[in-house]
Amino acid sequence: MDAKIGYTLTPNINKATIETIKWFQGLIGCLLYITLATRTDIAYSVIKLSRFASNPSETHIVAIKRILRYLKSTIDYSIIYYKNKSTSNYISAYTDSDYAGDINTAKSTTGYIFFLANGPISWKSKLQTVIAQSTTEAEYIAINAATKEAVYIKAILEELGHYKQEKFPIYSDNNGALLLAKNPVFHERTKHIAVKYHYIRDLIDKGIIDLIYINTNEQKADGLTKALERVKYKTFLDFIGFI
Repeated sequence: MDAKIGYTLTPNINKATIETIKWFQGLIGCLLYITLATRTDIAYSVIKLSRFASNPSETHIVAIKRILRYLKSTIDYSIIYYKNKSTSNYISAYTDSDYAGDINTAKSTTGYIFFLANGPISWKSKLQTVIAQSTTEAEYIAINAATKEAVYIKAILEELGHYKQEKFPIYSDNNGALLLAKNPVFHERTKHIAVKYHYIRDLIDKGIIDLIYINTNEQKADGLTKALERVKYKTFLDFIGFI
């Protein structure tokens, strides 16, 4: 089995008991710690469930127990980092979004993952704070979140003397978002996008990051934005190097 939550989760129409709420919130806290530490594969599911921590229903409890069963069955999963002269210092990022994937708020989910020494070192799955009005806008917001993390990681690596590349590559599977980032006059309909998201363009102009298009089938952040069917979930595990 996998840790995806492929069925619809909606707010609890009843009021959960105080004991249930405390139990659920405590478990969410533990899972969030595990997610941030090593388990990239459960990030989307845990973040999705955390939205209902204030009043969990029986459906939410069933879902969180499913994650626990998955963790028990995959307790030996680990991330492997490989030392290679040509790639061990090379860092890259993949960013994706699921447009209006949250049926309760119509908000999109941002997902990104960073790789160093052929293994993931930083990842995030998060509901966007604004409602995107197109897939391009949703992807653009996701790219913005990834670029901020890229600047932070780049600064750390430079301080340690391990940043050896000219530009920081960030991969996306949305051509519209890439064109929007690289061309300030692209699409009149995007003038409503907040100025803060155009921070990406400044980084491109300065030669700090390089936005690169990839095929959707090569998108390594896909599992951080949505529930995947079994075959795609296995591919996601292969991408992040879990063995």
